[in-house]
Order: sequence, then C-alpha cells, then structure tokens
Amino acid sequence: MSSRYTVTALLLCSCAIVFTPSLTTVTSSVAADLTGRPAVGAVVPATGMAALAVMPTQPAAIAPDLGTTAAPVLPQASILPGAAQTPQAAEPAYREVAPGENPFAPSAPKPAAASVVPSTIAPAANPFGSSATDKAGTAKAAAPSKVDETALRYYAKTRDLKRLGAELRRLKALYPGWEASEDLFNQSTAIDEQPLWDIYAAGDLPRLRAELARIASSNPEWKPSSDLMEKLQMAETRKLIERAYARAAWAQVISTAQQQPQLLVCSEMNALWQVGEALAKTKDMARAFDLYKYVLTNCDEPAERLATMQKASALLPAAGITSLMALGRTMPDGTSEFASFTYDAIRKQMGALSEGDPMARPISGADLEAFAAYVETSQSATDAGLFGWYYYSQKQWEPAHAWFAAATQYGNDIKNIEGVILSLRNLGKLDDAYALAGRFAPQSDDIRKEYIELVSASLTDKASTLKVSEEDLGTFKTYVYAAKSALGAQALGWSVLEDKGPAEARPLFAQSAEWGPTEGGITGLAVVASRLKNYAQVAALKQQYGDEFPGLKEFSTAQPKKSKRIVQTVQVSAKASATDAAALASKDKRRPLQKWLYSKEYAR
Repeated sequence: MSSRYTVTALLLCSCAIVFTPSLTTVTSSVAADLTGRPAVGAVVPATGMAALAVMPTQPAAIAPDLGTTAAPVLPQASILPGAAQTPQAAEPAYREVAPGENPFAPSAPKPAAASVVPSTIAPAANPFGSSATDKAGTAKAAAPSKVDETALRYYAKTRDLKRLGAELRRLKALYPGWEASEDLFNQSTAIDEQPLWDIYAAGDLPRLRAELARIASSNPEWKPSSDLMEKLQMAETRKLIERAYARAAWAQVISTAQQQPQLLVCSEMNALWQVGEALAKTKDMARAFDLYKYVLTNCDEPAERLATMQKASALLPAAGITSLMALGRTMPDGTSEFASFTYDAIRKQMGALSEGDPMARPISGADLEAFAAYVETSQSATDAGLFGWYYYSQKQWEPAHAWFAAATQYGNDIKNIEGVILSLRNLGKLDDAYALAGRFAPQSDDIRKEYIELVSASLTDKASTLKVSEEDLGTFKTYVYAAKSALGAQALGWSVLEDKGPAEARPLFAQSAEWGPTEGGITGLAVVASRLKNYAQVAALKQQYGDEFPGLKEFSTAQPKKSKRIVQTVQVSAKASATDAAALASKDKRRPLQKWLYSKEYAR
C-alpha cells in the first residue's frame, strides 16, 4: 500500500466523530397539589378538573374546593396566521404563490394552485451566494491549477490531527479530484501558529493583524494558514456588520455581507438575522424572504427557527409570513413547529389587557377557546400563567385560580405560585393563601410580600379570621425587617401597643415611618405620643403630615391646666359662682385628653 493511502487512512481513523443524541427529561410540576375548580362559563383548563378527580384526599389548605361545575367543552377553532397583522401603509406588491415560495420575487409564470404543502422542500440557496451553499456555508468550486495546502501542511507539522482532518475534508469537498501530497509529514517546523490562534480566541483582532505583520516581516516566505486567515476575515466582517447594525446603517450591513457571503450560514445566526432586518428595512422584501427561507430550509436548531419566524413576522408583510409558515416542520404530535407562533397576536392582546392598556382590543371568545385548547395540548406553563393574569386583571378570581393552578403543573415558574396565592386571597380563602405563602416565601421576594400583607391584615383587622401563631409571628418579624416593610412594622406596632403598651410600640411605629410614611404608621406614632403625653411630638406630626393624613387633626396638642381654665372661665363670666368654678374644674379633670383613632383599619 502506498504512503499516500496510508496518510489518508490515518487521517480518516484519527478524525472520526461520534454523535450521540441529547436526551432531556423535564419535570413540569412544582406544586401539583395547587388545583382549583373554575366558575361556570369561563375558558378554563380541563387539566385542573382531571387532577381533582384523582386527588380526593388533598388537604383543604392546599386544594380548596371552589365548586363542582364541569369544565366547558372547548370547540375546535383556529386562528389564521397573520390574521392580526396590520397592513403596512405602503405594502410591497406581491403575487400569489405556492406555500413556501417567494411572493415578492419578480413576476413569473403563475404556478398551479397547491392545496397541500409538499412534504419535501428543497434547501434554499444562500441569497448572497452566486451558487448554491450548503449548511456549512462552503461554496462548491472547480479545482484551481494549484491548491493552497498551507494550512494542511501546518497541521501536519504540528501533528494537530483533528484540524488536519477537517482541512483535508474541506479541500476534498472543494476540489474532488485533488489528492494530498505524499510528503505531508516530512516537513520541518518553522512558525508555531498556536499563539496566533490564542489571540484570535481572545477576540483581539487588531492585535492579531499586528502580530501577523510582525511575523511576516521577519519571515518573508512564511504564510499563515488559510484556515486562520479565513476565520480572521469572517470575524472582522462580523464586527463590521454588528457596528453598522447598531447605527441602523442598513445599506452598509448589506454591502458588508455581500463581501463575505460565507458568513451567512446557520452557525452565524445573529448575522443572518441582522442582514434579514436590513433587507426588510430597505424594502427589499424579495431577498429578505429568501434569507428567512434559507434559514428555515437549512438550519435545524428549533429555538433559532422559531425566533427566525418571529423576526420575519415583525418585518415582512402578511403574504410572506403565510408562505413561510408552510416551511414549518411537523412535530411528533402531528402539529406544526410554528403552532405556538400562530397565537402570538393573542398573547400580545392578553398581555396588554392584563396591564390595563386602554388601547388594547378585546379578545373574542372563539379566539380564547382556541388558544386555551392549544395551551392544554402544549402544556405551556408560560401560556397558562398568561391566562391566569388575564382573568386576574378582569377580577374573575375562580378562572384565574384554575389557570394558575394548571400552570404550576406544567412548569416551575414561581410567579404562577404567586398568582395562586393572590387569587385565593380574593376568593376569601385566607387560610389557604396563608399556607402557600408561608411555604414558598423563602423562594420569592414577591411571595414574601404577600405573606407580610396577609399577616399584617390579621394583626390590624378585627374582622380577620386568620390566626397567626407565635412561631409564625417570629418568622413574620424576620421577613418584615429583611424587606424593610413599613406595612409590616406598623402592624407589629399595633399588636405590641395592645399587648405591651406605648413604650414598647413606639420603636416599631418609628421604624415604619423611617421605611416609608403610611397612615397607619404615622397615626400609630401620634397615638403613642399622646398616651405618653408627648404633645410636642403630636404637634410636630400634625405639622409635617397633617395635610397628607387628615385624621391627625383629631389629636390634641396640649393639656389645659385646671387653674388657668378656672381663671379664664371666671373672667369670661363675672356672674359665675365659686360653685360653678369648682364644678367646671371637676368636669375638666374628668375630660378625656384624646379621642383615639384606633379604628377597625388599625386595630388588631
């Protein structure tokens, strides 16, 4: 066997790559016991109803019984992709085409009507290449008179067999008739390129250029490997595109990409997205469509494909989106990979309505039912939570609770636990809300806030049925000081005032006022000052907060002296007898010093 074949066999054996599938197991339940029953007539998840049937022994504090109504039947409905798209003021002309074809391309013979999307779609060509480009972005070309073997020889000299194999395969793909030289390993090492690769890996491209020039000046016959130079040029082009994109210099983005079409490949998705946006912003819809089609027919990463579809939907007219939707791959359950994208318009509407946007359009019942059916099939925790917040904003507590509970079964988003707690509070299920808040408070600042509000209400509202143990009260105090909660501090103040008196309560009210003046905290300070006969502080509080909290006007700022009152009374009425004066003094002695503001709102 000749040495040439020995070299080839060695390279093929040493550079073999084994691919193994990535298997991921997702656990979708954080609190599977958070399940409630919805109200009649609401669009609700059937999942929650099914869970109730298999959990008859669920503790009441975790799975409250909200009724026995059955879940409504969700009709089969669909939303046409692009239905919510708003036509642009000057939408580019387009023609009717088969699904997946470019509706913005120059006129051509009209294709026959296609009612079924072809099962196989030919890979789209790189819109900037002069010939077809494969997934790796390497354009096929005829073999030149002399093949550049610089990189190949360098890798052979350094015994870098992995890169040597990759370079050998690249050259063979470019020039099928080419064979590697027999003396590939019979070379003396001259320049070590590893420091140059280290500079490249660090991203310091100007320094790399300077180092290349320095080495070349000392070694006139030396040439850097083609692999290094190609990667350097692509990195420099990538930087130029990013800078032009940041300045919205769309024409420069496009012209730079045209100079380096090898950059527009699946491994450079960000560059593809930036160039696609530049084409759309310059109204070149035909080439923008081709670029997005190239991604959807050549690139395999599901998240990048969906993101490409979302970006295209924000830039292309509805005709282009409808055509691109046909390029979606079929999932194992028979749905399109872009089924989720179909409901993006409804998601935006629901989000706007949840935030109270007065310009948000109402959503039809049919659209909500179709989206709900999709969410139950996809078991998306994010979408189920979106339904929960939507109904919560509409003050429909029961369907909100049902959707939040379903969301906790679909995924691990702590915000959905918060939604369960809030909806339970509004349903009057305070014990259930309190149990969940105490359970998940260590995991979320927002849930700790809910916990503080629940306990504060139990301490300051006489009508509250929620009972807090001494142990939980200690936990509550810890959370109050960690969160610097003015509400929690003043609630503790009222509780201590009732049990231990004004001296013990004063520091708590003062702390509440320091963290944030509230009516309860400032009123508590006034009550404490009055009981301790510190009328100067009462006067100061009225001066500072009287306009903000009108209730402070009811407080007295001084205690009249008996002798002064008697003298004043006698002077006012010369006919007043000593008996009248004595009676007046006696009456004044019994007169209350303060009309307390210890109302239901601030009482225990």
